[in-house]
Amino acid sequence: MEQKPEENKARITLSQRLGLWSYKTLCALLRITNIKLVALFGRGVGYLVWAAIPSRRKIVARNLRIVLNPSLRPKQLKTMVCRNIVRTCMNLICSLKTGIFTDKEEANSIRILGGEEFVECGKNGHTAICCIPHAGNWEILARIRPHFLEVEHFGCMYRRLSNPLLEDMIYRNRTAFGCEMFSKEDGLKAVLKLARSGGLLGVLSDQFTQEGIFLPYFGKTTGVTPLPALLNKRCKGKGHLISVFTRNTALGKWDAELGRLIHLPEGCESLEDVTMQINLALEKCQMESILDGFWMHHRWKCTGVFAPQNSLHRESMARYGKLPFRMLICMPESFDEAVYLLPAMRLLKASRPDTQLTVLCPAAQKAFWQNVAPLVTYVCTTDEKTTVVQQLDAEEIYKDGPFDILFMFSNNKKLYKQLRTLDPLYVAAFDNAGYKKAKTKYATAHTGAPRNRALDYVDNMRTHHQLQEVEVDLFSPLAGNAQASGNFIAPFSTLGKADAWQQDKWAELVKRLGQATLLALPTNEAEAKTMAAQLNIPCIIAAPEEIAQHVGPQCKLYAVDGLIPQLAGAAGCSCTVIMASRLAERYGICLGEGHRYVCNHTPCHPCLQQQCDMPTPCTASITVEQVLD
Repeated sequence: MEQKPEENKARITLSQRLGLWSYKTLCALLRITNIKLVALFGRGVGYLVWAAIPSRRKIVARNLRIVLNPSLRPKQLKTMVCRNIVRTCMNLICSLKTGIFTDKEEANSIRILGGEEFVECGKNGHTAICCIPHAGNWEILARIRPHFLEVEHFGCMYRRLSNPLLEDMIYRNRTAFGCEMFSKEDGLKAVLKLARSGGLLGVLSDQFTQEGIFLPYFGKTTGVTPLPALLNKRCKGKGHLISVFTRNTALGKWDAELGRLIHLPEGCESLEDVTMQINLALEKCQMESILDGFWMHHRWKCTGVFAPQNSLHRESMARYGKLPFRMLICMPESFDEAVYLLPAMRLLKASRPDTQLTVLCPAAQKAFWQNVAPLVTYVCTTDEKTTVVQQLDAEEIYKDGPFDILFMFSNNKKLYKQLRTLDPLYVAAFDNAGYKKAKTKYATAHTGAPRNRALDYVDNMRTHHQLQEVEVDLFSPLAGNAQASGNFIAPFSTLGKADAWQQDKWAELVKRLGQATLLALPTNEAEAKTMAAQLNIPCIIAAPEEIAQHVGPQCKLYAVDGLIPQLAGAAGCSCTVIMASRLAERYGICLGEGHRYVCNHTPCHPCLQQQCDMPTPCTASITVEQVLD
């Protein structure tokens, strides 16, 4: 239903009216001011922005690092960052003057290059689809319409302003010279009509869009619009893709480059392939005048939905991508808890082909995560003399470009403050961690029926980031020792004494098995060797990362709950686990199959305690027959 004019007027706020009056006053001043003075004023504003807004400096430095060289350091970029911010502010302020140029001012300030080729592509029913990057003073492109009167239609896509009064005035200024303006909010019907009937149509083609196609721009994947490729397809052979851009050449002077056809290779027909060719053409335009690029906003954004939603986009990313999508995963301090993240990490890795995982963990976990290749690329420690930020600043890690997302699974607030200095674009954390700037908050526990802890992480990833089902087994074991065989026992728990099983029962179990090897971590070396001597069996002392060297699919492990059965199960070993302080359904082994759990469901089970405070521990009633089934 159409609303009455009175109702529309009632929605106009005082701030919107003030905005309109301020703009009119500014335009009145600009009309009587020489463009060179406007440009000088714009440069002055640029220096103020550079000095007063450090967050913008960081954004520009990040973008230039991606565009020029990921290895460039902030000191190397400092001068260029300043020059770009100054140039950008000058272009933006001068664009206001450009919209109200007289013919004489326009002739003195704007030079048109490639106009002949440009206009030929928009005549006789043909359509020139002009792919425009965010660079220079793009308001010029609406102003130059009178130079191409032989073309029937001359249009451009744009985004509406939130202030309807300003929107109306600027729209009238832009269309005063005959340029047709199409708002993306109005849909594509009018745009497609122009494309089919012929003419010249401009599209800001490097605009980030989450609903677009995930393709590399300057080698790093981002969401880009497929609209130019779609329009070209709808032209049915009468469309011509052209890269169009403007660059500043002197104070108050610009070139408008119009005549660069984008030639599509033979067989280049899909929206993904055509859009990639457009990206490559725009890259060349931007590199000719890198300082004119509008690098003051995040061109390579990262939102909660960071993976493409269909397989075609994943294939395109795999084919074209160069720079990785960098994820920092800050592990829980508990090694037992960190292992439950493995399936979720597999899901992240499989969700987009350019994903690079960097693990941040305590030193005790480092060697284990270094061995989880090719899942993890880099590992840095969080509890050593060299800070994690200093480690990440090393050339080997730094060279792959800026970080995109931080998964904060540690509750260490001091560490979080350090990692924030790296300026990841997106932060996800636990809901009870108190990280105010985290954009996604994960539930710390599942409230329904008990299920494996690893599923909490997997479901959090799928729910909050809309990750699709991928063709990868998230819960399959890692590589173990395929040649190893025999029975193993692991009588020492990393969870505390509450999970201990009596030594006489271990002795009986070994007797019933006939032969077994005792497996223990270095923290239990002395008591493990003593127990192995008493049982007259071999003893292997292995660090967490070495467990997989000693067990594999041909082995059988009998253990108390803790880290060893988790790591053995991850190596493909079949495990029987005595559960005392924890619930098997919740804290069972997250990788591999065929595992058994033995527990005595007393009223205090599960207690999650390290020391049992009952007269008789719950493991006392667990028999060897139950363990052997």
